[in-house]
Amino acid sequence: MSERTYQRPTAANGLPLTEPSSGPHSDAATISEECIRAVVDEFYRRARDDNQLGPVFDAHVASWDVHLARMYDFWSAALLRTGRYSGRPVERHRPLMELTAGHFERWVELFGETVRDICTPAEAEAFMWRARLMRQGMTRALGLAEEREIL
Repeated sequence: MSERTYQRPTAANGLPLTEPSSGPHSDAATISEECIRAVVDEFYRRARDDNQLGPVFDAHVASWDVHLARMYDFWSAALLRTGRYSGRPVERHRPLMELTAGHFERWVELFGETVRDICTPAEAEAFMWRARLMRQGMTRALGLAEEREIL
């Protein structure tokens, strides 16, 4: 069975649930914790400088050390199935009234540029597949998605 046909468990809002530790997904087998840290650090460096995303992060991230640590855990859980992330991303984003679908589109675009600059093509696609799923789930859950499939 290919990784793309595996149906991960999802919450009612369509976001994938964090799975218990069982080793990396097959498409993420070459991704290391160091790679995840490099991607997260570089992405947020770029995002903070971005005209569209920077102001949102500036307004809502009180501690970058805490935020980055949470994102390391998120991506470790999403790719390597470490089970380290237990946050509630929809609930964290729900109060941000200025968010639009365009913010999530830009997030995926900038994230894609970042992973393509840092990772091998296969690793970049592993990150991007999950980033697109996250965008889709978040925009649906926050009422920002159009009816079309946005993967």
